[in-house]
Amino acid sequence: MKHLIACGLILCASMVNAQLPKTDLYMFTLLDNGERISLKDPVYLSGFNPDGYNNQPSFINPGEVYVTTNLYDKNFTDFVKLDLVNDTYYRVTATDSISEFSPTPKAKSGYFSSVRIEKDGQTQSLWLYPDDHSNWGKRIFKDTDNIGYHCWLSENDIALFLVSNPMKLAIGDVESGSISNVLDNIGRCFQQNSEGELLFVHKISEETWYIKSYNIEDRTARIITQTRPGSEDFVLLSNGTILMAEGSKLFSLRPEVDTFWNEIEDLSDYGILNINRLASSRNRLILVNSQ
Repeated sequence: MKHLIACGLILCASMVNAQLPKTDLYMFTLLDNGERISLKDPVYLSGFNPDGYNNQPSFINPGEVYVTTNLYDKNFTDFVKLDLVNDTYYRVTATDSISEFSPTPKAKSGYFSSVRIEKDGQTQSLWLYPDDHSNWGKRIFKDTDNIGYHCWLSENDIALFLVSNPMKLAIGDVESGSISNVLDNIGRCFQQNSEGELLFVHKISEETWYIKSYNIEDRTARIITQTRPGSEDFVLLSNGTILMAEGSKLFSLRPEVDTFWNEIEDLSDYGILNINRLASSRNRLILVNSQ
């Protein structure tokens, strides 16, 4: 267990085959007075691997976060768990010549899942692991080798981003092993709202992208809002507010309340210039800055 956090900021398969980019993690406290969201208390989280790949943060609970990192092997990725309370981290996975991405707590507590790029460098499989490391985990959807991202919608239902041309949204049934295609041309970000619907980005054309919701019960989709130009990563707060970034700027939108995206803050003074992935739990927001 090593010291994790340096406080007080001063002013897929092709990814595995290529050099992993340098990415940093930053955490802020979110303040929401009902009319405006603001940020305070910036914290630099990736001091454990300052020149490496640190990406895809996923909250387990408000005090613990999974992170994908190349800390242990510059050519392959594993997961670490950040303990935000005790300022420590520890290694979660240690697979040989295999890269793991998208650590995701399962709908049923006690398990987490990930996408693995196997030793052939091409197969992208979905695996399920017990939190207590009582076994080596198991592969699910064994006949599907092009899973890029995923999101648990229930203990049995899971949204899948299938790597193809074009990229596809599908819904998988873990119990039966069946996978049903929903639509093409989607973004990589998945979120679930309080009604159990899936939120995702639908890329209608090169210029026009929408955040949509999908109801797995009646298999219907509806438009929520247009994205920020060229942005596909977003996070859904517990009150339904959507946060999305564009370059160094962070924006918010309250569905069915706001007509336009509202700028929260420009983070360029912190050296944060290219925000992509976001994760939130209660009043904590973690963002990824690509170098």
